[in-house]
Amino acid sequence: FLFYVKLCRCAITCETLVNYYTGTPETVSNPRYLQFAHHFKAAGYDVVTFNSDRAAHVVVPENKDFVERQYGEYAFVHVKTPSYKGNGLKRMYSIWAFAHWLYRNCRRFERPDIVLHNIHPPFDYPVVRMAKKLHARYVAEAWDLWPEDFATFGLISRKNPLLKLAYQVEKRYYTHADQIVFTFEGAFSYLKHQGWTKEQGGSIDLERVHYINSGVDLDKFDHDRITYQRKDAELMRTDCFKIVYLGSINRANHVQTLVDAAKILQKDNNYQVFIYGNGAFRDELEQYARNQQIDNVHFMERHIPFEEVAWVVSQSTVNVMNYEQGFGHLGVSSGKLFQYLAAGKPIVCNINIAYDDVITNNNLGIARDMLTAEDLAIAIRIVAEQPKANYDGMCERVRQTAGQFDYKQLAAREIEVLKAACR
Repeated sequence: FLFYVKLCRCAITCETLVNYYTGTPETVSNPRYLQFAHHFKAAGYDVVTFNSDRAAHVVVPENKDFVERQYGEYAFVHVKTPSYKGNGLKRMYSIWAFAHWLYRNCRRFERPDIVLHNIHPPFDYPVVRMAKKLHARYVAEAWDLWPEDFATFGLISRKNPLLKLAYQVEKRYYTHADQIVFTFEGAFSYLKHQGWTKEQGGSIDLERVHYINSGVDLDKFDHDRITYQRKDAELMRTDCFKIVYLGSINRANHVQTLVDAAKILQKDNNYQVFIYGNGAFRDELEQYARNQQIDNVHFMERHIPFEEVAWVVSQSTVNVMNYEQGFGHLGVSSGKLFQYLAAGKPIVCNINIAYDDVITNNNLGIARDMLTAEDLAIAIRIVAEQPKANYDGMCERVRQTAGQFDYKQLAAREIEVLKAACR
């Protein structure tokens, strides 16, 4: 979940980047915008990143509301934001407070020509107002569909008047945007379904809408895989099938399905399941595994340095993506997918990915609706126990497919979007 604003001078190539949740090079969990900043700088732009002090794990002094820091090539401004736990109203308030601070204080910094904003409607709408206030071009970028996701997962009724209001605010983001970027291909269908496109009498020109999924830096991944090897004895075993899940453990991830699948798989000793990550359901899930005596599930670190991810996902037999049913109805832009691709190991995903299904389209594993733990266990077995020649061929295809999502290519496409916004 990222809040991203990019500010740049189209001709003078000076950029400022504002991103609520992105980490510094030391604390980053999803590198998309650090990668973009790197490639933008290589293209001649100067980049400054604004983010939340919480995301950066930086303490802002009591008498200040922000601090400036330099991390190698990356210049940051860390903004003091309200603390919160979980995914409740305090989280939404913190997002709003950050956006509102930007709106009120934007003139304290160099005026931008472009604002590139990873949106989470309606809570960060002050950033749209900021762009207007500064007479800057505005590019909206969405990783998730808020408030649509709230309705999809039953967090709010579609009949709720507040949801209807939130949709209208969301529409304003897109209407004001000079260019729009989505990281999932189904967004085009979403905009049409909402009746917001010009061909339906709305105000959004689909010529201004772009699909640029998330990606991976393959050179860095390969470097990290060799340089940052871990001492996980169980994960280094060669006498079993190793199933790895790395990511959040929240409601949308439904990791209990994987734990229940592990219970089915433990009928023989060939399968060991490794879960790296944290979230609201982590403690509950660990207790559940103990109560159910599921001995082949290993709950590993809640947080590992990003550079160690490459080694972890490269040790697996199969890497798993797990979600609530319905999650991928417009496509998937999960950061872990691209780490899994770079690892060159088959992938099992328990949902049907309706748009740009990289896994199915390239025969990289199995991605389909798996309604039960038994379904997931069967899919894992099919992939892990296939003949070695078939398995090795699948691994090779996984790695080859990763090349389509190298950040060198994605950043070049994003730069074209910024240039289009300036025309």
